[in-house]
Amino acid sequence: MSNNKRFIWQYPWGYAESFIIAITLLFLGFAINYTGKSTVSAIQLPVNLYMGIAIIILLLLIYFLFKKKPFVKWLSGTPAAISAICFYTFLVLLMGFIPQGSPKASGLFHEIGLSDIVSSHTFLFAQIYFLVILGMVTLRRSFPLKGKNIGFFLNHFGLWLTLFAASIGAGDLQRVTLTANMTDAVFYGVDQNKKTIHDLGIAIQLKEFNIEEYPPKAFIIDNKSGSILNKQLFYLEKGNKGEIIDREVEVTEFYKYGVYMGDKFHPVYDIGAAPAAYVVIRNKKTNEVNEGWISCGSFRFPGKFLELSDGMLLVMADPEPKKYSSKVKIYTSSGDALETIIEVNKPVTVDGWKIYQLNYNRDMGKWSDISILELVKDPWISVVYFGIFMLIAGAIYMFWIGNKKKRINGYS
Repeated sequence: MSNNKRFIWQYPWGYAESFIIAITLLFLGFAINYTGKSTVSAIQLPVNLYMGIAIIILLLLIYFLFKKKPFVKWLSGTPAAISAICFYTFLVLLMGFIPQGSPKASGLFHEIGLSDIVSSHTFLFAQIYFLVILGMVTLRRSFPLKGKNIGFFLNHFGLWLTLFAASIGAGDLQRVTLTANMTDAVFYGVDQNKKTIHDLGIAIQLKEFNIEEYPPKAFIIDNKSGSILNKQLFYLEKGNKGEIIDREVEVTEFYKYGVYMGDKFHPVYDIGAAPAAYVVIRNKKTNEVNEGWISCGSFRFPGKFLELSDGMLLVMADPEPKKYSSKVKIYTSSGDALETIIEVNKPVTVDGWKIYQLNYNRDMGKWSDISILELVKDPWISVVYFGIFMLIAGAIYMFWIGNKKKRINGYS
């Protein structure tokens, strides 16, 4: 009787060897981070471009020259693919459970790189392991390139290209915060590492800042503790009636822009003017009536509240922004100048920079004389989008092939 028992590390390798390699890479990454206490520095153009080309050529050479070797067969096999997926997914799940990027991180998790996984050696090993195996699997199923293999190639190479471009291009991603003002065109900003970028290639000047706000809300607060007592929302608009904690409330006058002069508010459109409302409030239990002006105030004028019984105050909260935008003039290095409006979630693209509306001077509110913009540049984003497009095309192709086979089987 022959003994067909296969020993570990004897070809062909299976799940045991695959997961041992994945676990070894996991703990090797932990060990390097623990002993070296350093993160992986992202590479930038043109180094990452040369390295990317070299990796692609190396994968092609290994496959075409050694595809019959047991080790290369293992690289393109199911056990290796499953172990790579588990390794990569495990780290991604850890990112969701462990707070990432905290400057106050400490302890064992921080020392082995789990507080900043994407910059750890462990994540680097997982990416390399996953991309090598995914690349080999894609090459193995790409020849001959016909029938189902076309859909397989589009799906898997699209995924490989997306992850590959996102990985090697991470160092070229720039996020810069620029504070535009109405006096000068600003051509510098601060990046994600708090480093000043002195020449962005474009300059931006704020022409006008606009904001749309929701009507302000009224709250009854405890004069001693300052805590809000009512849970009901009551918006301050002229003619609005309602109840707040067993009190009937009516707004008889409302100014979107008001200034207190003498003993009342007047509608004045001026820098620092704040919302103001004349409110009549009646206690339903005691029939006590209080009335007067309330205002949230601004950076220029103080707020005003209405005193009620039992140590309570009726106050106006600052109106919440509905949407805000900046009218800006952008100057490019080629000498062009263009005026445009940048809104929240509606970025503008100029010279490779995608410009987002980020913030404004919250203290000045609608009268803000600055606009805080975020400029994002990613030269690899087109490659990432192309990979995603291939994924979508592969899914459509597989769906089409499946329906075609159903129709053929239906006629047979």
